[in-house]
Amino acid sequence: MMASLNAKLGTLAVSLEVSAVALLLLSSNSTALIYQYFFLHALACACITPVAWTLLPKNYQQPRNWVILLLFSLSFFIPVIGLFGFAIGSMIASWLPYFRTEYRFSAVTSPHYEMPKYHLDVGWRSGRVRQQLSNKQTPVDMRMKALLALQTMPARHASGILREALSDSSDDLRLLAYGMLDSREKQLTHRIQLALHNYQQAPTAQERYLPARELAELYWELVYQNLVQGDMRLFSLEQVQRYATEALKEKVKDAGLWAISGRMWTLRGDYIRATGCFSAAIKQGFPLARAEPYLAELAFLRKDYASTRRIMKNLHERGGSRSLLMSADYWGR
Repeated sequence: MMASLNAKLGTLAVSLEVSAVALLLLSSNSTALIYQYFFLHALACACITPVAWTLLPKNYQQPRNWVILLLFSLSFFIPVIGLFGFAIGSMIASWLPYFRTEYRFSAVTSPHYEMPKYHLDVGWRSGRVRQQLSNKQTPVDMRMKALLALQTMPARHASGILREALSDSSDDLRLLAYGMLDSREKQLTHRIQLALHNYQQAPTAQERYLPARELAELYWELVYQNLVQGDMRLFSLEQVQRYATEALKEKVKDAGLWAISGRMWTLRGDYIRATGCFSAAIKQGFPLARAEPYLAELAFLRKDYASTRRIMKNLHERGGSRSLLMSADYWGR
């Protein structure tokens, strides 16, 4: 139906255009002849435009009105050549599908993936690693493999084992343990240097808030991951206090920094300040379930055993990790 309509419109357009050109060939200077030519030419363009539009590829047909206007303008403002060019192009476009090669693809089922089996050496626990490293009868390659397994463990648990390996009789083990510790410390030190540069470049106290907060967190990570000891540990704690205090002056509602300050004062032995910091953190939205274990520890360190028992009872009712529940059971007796 559409093909026959296009053929009729195309034939009509060609006939009208031929008639319009024939008028121009008449030897006459009449202005009315020019008007008749443009009238027939416009009708021919109006007939060929929908034919050309229907033969365009689907992705070239939109936006419909603008494309039709463009096709009409091309055929109208390029007399004869534009219209006959569209007519020839339309015929070629209608024939092209017969010359296209169609590639048929067969449907295949989706591949089935299976997670790889865990290797026997995967899944080391810190206790097992420590046992392997302390057993001098274990071959060195097995002890090296156990030491490398610490890379997948949290730095806080791995750092103590790595420090123990520094005194091992095997040079290879000592060098590997030192390299792993040094790599972790350098990563944090590099981040501290970048944050310190940003801190020093900030012109106002408000702009120093974010780098000060980051410095407090990074210095705390050095302590928390057990990467510094002795005077360096004390210095890191002092830096945590300095930058956390400065950041909290700018934004007192930072619950995370209050919690870090509480843990910092706990390690420095000021249990009263530590308790105050955790209380402030809770007021600013720090989760009570996360703060209560530290509050129980602080109550115990202050020898306030009644408060310790009360807090541990709350922890037992909320639930938690196995080790925490075991401690809560002990205090609930």
